[in-house]
Amino acid sequence: MEDASYPARPVLGRLLALEVRPTRPLTLIGPAAAALCGALASAGLDGRAHAWLVLILSILLCDPLLGAWRALWLHADWRVALPRNLASARIWFNLPDDAPTSPIARVGRTLTRRLAFARNVIWPLIDSEIIGMLIAGILALCLAALFGAATLGLVVLALVLALLEGQVSARLALSLRALIEMALPWLIAQSAFGSFSLHALFFVLLFTLVYRALLGLLEERSERWQAWNNLPQVVIALALFVGHAPIGAAVVALGLLAQLLWQMRWRTERVARAYVHRIQSYVLVAMLVVSISLWM
Repeated sequence: MEDASYPARPVLGRLLALEVRPTRPLTLIGPAAAALCGALASAGLDGRAHAWLVLILSILLCDPLLGAWRALWLHADWRVALPRNLASARIWFNLPDDAPTSPIARVGRTLTRRLAFARNVIWPLIDSEIIGMLIAGILALCLAALFGAATLGLVVLALVLALLEGQVSARLALSLRALIEMALPWLIAQSAFGSFSLHALFFVLLFTLVYRALLGLLEERSERWQAWNNLPQVVIALALFVGHAPIGAAVVALGLLAQLLWQMRWRTERVARAYVHRIQSYVLVAMLVVSISLWM
């Protein structure tokens, strides 16, 4: 029976509370878009109900589940509170004057105090985040296991890279974020449909560079990231043209031309976030064009 003072929400039969909501503001490029492009590039969307189910599960795996794992690790409140509370750990570890003289008894008293400190100080700070990470990680691994060993290996890699993202420098963390939010979702979705090729990997790495450039532009507002945004798209257009997809190459080139026009305005106003939100639709169109060309 629930306590009457508990907030008024549906709680019947609830063991774990799960809340899913759309991101604000809505972004066009990211894990969900990369997963969709990976599914298109695999040529697995043949209209059958099974194919659409795999697509939905792939997006669920790459966006909410892996995203929850990263968010609970990188943005947890205990990262600030825990070091402050650990400073008082010596109070728990010091033995009183009447401590037993037996070595075994002293070890037992020390272990008891350490366990009490972990239970009363550490665990209340990290319980919700750790439990949430465990649930998100287990669900992600279970879904990946349904798709095969390749998908499972890619998901494990994404989980590990997310843990490393919070332990490295800010610049390297953005590179890891680009891999987690662009390259790995594309490859996870493509492998879920049983398809993988070095040709597709070539384009995935180029779009990862573009995504990394946009993240760097938001962080540093340096013009060199515009060059890193433009150069991979030039290579993509040339690769499509050489690969006998002139229409796709023209679409990518027109999108890049529109981005160059927006870059002229950015050099005047220096509003990086508005610029990135403006051009992300052109990047998404380029991703869809490439994925469809790989399908064909």
